[in-house]
Order: sequence, then structure tokens, then C-alpha cells
Amino acid sequence: MKNNIVTNTFGWLFIGLLVCFGTAYVSTFNETIATSVFTLFGDATIVIYAIAEIVIAIILTFTIFKLNPLIAKILYILYTALTGLSLNSIFIVYTSSSITYVFLATAIIFGIFAFIGKTTKIDLSKWSTFLFVALLSIIILELINIFLANNTLNMLLCIITILVFSAYVAYDIQKVVDPIFLSEVDNKAIFCAFELFLDFINIFIHLLSLFGKSDD
Repeated sequence: MKNNIVTNTFGWLFIGLLVCFGTAYVSTFNETIATSVFTLFGDATIVIYAIAEIVIAIILTFTIFKLNPLIAKILYILYTALTGLSLNSIFIVYTSSSITYVFLATAIIFGIFAFIGKTTKIDLSKWSTFLFVALLSIIILELINIFLANNTLNMLLCIITILVFSAYVAYDIQKVVDPIFLSEVDNKAIFCAFELFLDFINIFIHLLSLFGKSDD
């Protein structure tokens, strides 16, 4: 059972990342698809996509275990696709080599902390409050920095965000391998894959913000 959960979780994580980056790439370089996708609801298209992404994230976070497994899978894939649409600009702003190197760096960081989460004897569930407070603080400071536009604060927030979500990788992986956590609940693999997907994407985005090279 434990091995099945781990395999299914990483399988869905891989699918989610494939859909996300595939959507980002296609919606950037295929003009026909890009035009269709970003004008689907007229001028309100981007806003509708953003709202849909937030709503689906809330549903997956708080009600996923009440959902039919097929619905949970569809919402997860839809969320990863919407995330891809929101990331499509990275292929315009950054060089392809920069994106590739940062993706590999993200995968390495993810792998290191996943290994820590899998092998450590420390109960990482005790970190939940600290990580949540740290994440909430980051969100508040990022909102404030929208108005301040302080590059130093932005760099510091990127570094802290990478550290927090790296810790979240270890924390979330420990839940995946824990045979007791949600052992009798449907959609555990989708729920865990969703959490790990968020961890990966946030590490990737902030690493890219720090080290990505602009495509002039």
C-alpha cells in the first residue's frame, strides 16, 4: 500500500509538471493556440483564469477527500494547466538555457529535500505551524513589495521562499511515506502530488527570478 501511494504520488507529480510546462511552452510558441486560449473570454480571460486557478486550489486543499476520484484528478490536471498558462511568459522573458538549468537545479533541490523527508527520523509534522507562519509572512511582504518595488527585499524574499518551500518538500514527502497519514482516504496520491507540485513550482519560479538570464 505504501509503495503504491509513493508511486502514484510521483506519477501524478510528473504528469502535473509535464502538463504545466507543456502548456506554458505551447501557449507561448503556437500562435494559433495562444490566440485562442488568451482571447477565449475576451478582455476578462486572464482574470477568469486567475480566479479559476485560485478556486481550484482552494477546492483541492480543503475538499479533495470529499470528491469523486475522477473529479479530483480532472481538477488537478486543470490546475496544472492553468499554472502553465500563468507561466507562459517565462519562455519570453528568460533564455531557454536559463530555464533548463534552473529546472534542473530545482529538481536537484527537490530531490535532496525529498530524500531528507523520506529518511529523517525527525517528526516534521511539528514544523507545520512554523512553515505556515513563514509562508504567510512571505505572502504579506511580497504584497507590500509590489508597492515598494525594492530589489533587495525582493531578492531576500526569493531566498527565504526557496528555503521555506524546500522545507515543505521534506515535510510533504514525510506525509507521503507515512503509512498512517490518510491511509484509508481516497485521493491521497492526488492531494500529495498537488502539494509537491506547489513546492516544485514555487522553488522553480524564485530560483528563476534570482538566477534566470533575460532573453534580449
